[in-house]
Amino acid sequence: MPRLPAWLERYRALPRPVVLFAAGQFLINLITTAQFLLLNLYLKQRGLDDPEIAALGSQRFVATLFLAIPAGLWLRGKPLRLPLLIGSILFPLSALASLETVRLGMMNAASISFLISGFAGLLLNVASLPMTMRMVPEEQSSEALSLQFATWAAASICGGLLSTALQAIGTVQIAGTTVIFDEHATLLFMSIVACAAPFLYARLPDPVPEKSAARHWLHVHREDWPVLLRSLVPTLCIATGAGLSIQFLNLFFSHVHHLSSKAYSAYGSISNVLVLFAGLIVPEVKRRFGWRGAILGVQSIAVVLLAAMGLTELQQAASWALPLAIGCFILRQPLMSMAGPSTSELTMSYVGERNRELISACNGAIWSGAWWLAARTFQILRSHDLPYWQVFITTAVLYLFGTVAYLGLIRTVEKRQEASPSPGGMNDPEPT
Repeated sequence: MPRLPAWLERYRALPRPVVLFAAGQFLINLITTAQFLLLNLYLKQRGLDDPEIAALGSQRFVATLFLAIPAGLWLRGKPLRLPLLIGSILFPLSALASLETVRLGMMNAASISFLISGFAGLLLNVASLPMTMRMVPEEQSSEALSLQFATWAAASICGGLLSTALQAIGTVQIAGTTVIFDEHATLLFMSIVACAAPFLYARLPDPVPEKSAARHWLHVHREDWPVLLRSLVPTLCIATGAGLSIQFLNLFFSHVHHLSSKAYSAYGSISNVLVLFAGLIVPEVKRRFGWRGAILGVQSIAVVLLAAMGLTELQQAASWALPLAIGCFILRQPLMSMAGPSTSELTMSYVGERNRELISACNGAIWSGAWWLAARTFQILRSHDLPYWQVFITTAVLYLFGTVAYLGLIRTVEKRQEASPSPGGMNDPEPT
């Protein structure tokens, strides 16, 4: 049997609990993927207009925006298996409740279901990265984090294929009963499959940090405030930039290049495949090129591709404009996503063990708030006929600010590594 490359062998060496955790996250992400693809269409099919759909969807962000930081403060230094288990139970159940309450016209109950779904997602998001860091020795943290990030791409690919396959089947007769695989049935199927996730989470260990987090759950050490604020600057810049344009890429391709939704989905699937492979090679990139290559390098290339994609609007009639825009679209997401595991590892290392849950919560709150605010800003800008390319250039500038802000964090972490090169430090970024 041929020997696997060294970078794949490192994944085989990961502890079994990390693999179980990744499998559970994959199942949870199936729901998120299916909702991203089909939920708005299902709600529209049930007679909801755009404002009503937006109001329901925003309920999921309310929990994250207002409860993320209290949850992060509360969970610092505590065992995380129970919060993860609760989240993995509530998330698929609330997804099922959301579907059925909308189907039955119980809109108040549907609103509560969406709110609970947001709270469950909050528990999962706040606890996932710190839990991953606790379950592995520090020399394996890059592979563990990359595997967790790869579950999103894998779920996007499988969720897209399953959604397409189920809806292609159409109508099936089962024991005299007619089953129609429409948007509702597909979302229902994905949510039921994800109900297996709690059984995987229940088998996880429950490690706790060696150091006590704080004297009181609301207490934050005075010296931690500048560290926390500095670590959040890159996230604020990148989340705001992403909210301005990334969630509206489908509109850009539809209005500017007249690309059909079917073609856009196909190119998105190709990009997700690249996201999966790019995510898995992150540890090897980091070993060869260090933090600067794994974060600054790949993000800078992604920013250039985003700007080039937006500028094709100025030459949209040219024969090369659409192929260039599609090429940039397919390559940009893998590169930007590729930096995700490295930026998470860098941030977790920078803030220290006692603040990992809190910084994870703050990041979640920033992404939710920034995307909501950026979406409203985009609405205002487009209502004044601001062209897409200017919005994309604004995003690129914000991305550059965020990328440069990571440089300060990198320098601090590298100084710590030089001062403490033993296994107590984070991963050595040099080639091994």
